[in-house]
Amino acid sequence: MARFIQLQAVAAHSIPNHYVATIVADIDDDGNYETVSYGVLPDDNHGIAPEVRAAVVEWINDGYPVAPYVPPTPERLRAVMPTISRRQLLLALFSIGITEDQIDAALVNDAEGMIEWKNATDYERLHPLITDLSGHFGLPPEQVDSLWLWAGNL
Repeated sequence: MARFIQLQAVAAHSIPNHYVATIVADIDDDGNYETVSYGVLPDDNHGIAPEVRAAVVEWINDGYPVAPYVPPTPERLRAVMPTISRRQLLLALFSIGITEDQIDAALVNDAEGMIEWKNATDYERLHPLITDLSGHFGLPPEQVDSLWLWAGNL
């Protein structure tokens, strides 16, 4: 079981009374300390949560700074989007009128892109192939994001 060693910093979360604590912990209880981000929830009583929460309360009461909540950037949100399958991607593209033949034509002079397109079984939102094809078809990143999340549920 993990052991809480030290609190190093506290940042606010978008939800009131929730925090992100930067802590030093012995994650595997093997004597190797790691610095990690730890989500602090008001009613979490599992593992090291009570100790970390108590340290955060003490930190705040002692007047130490709490970094303000900073919403994730669109790029950060894209980085954590789920991987989708080839089937999901093809169905999503078809839903907006882009066919597999059109993708093949767009990649005709890009051997590496064609290999990625034809042989991948799943796709990541920020893979260069997706970025390149989005630009080729004039799809703004926000539209691709929405389409990607929709495809993830197919």
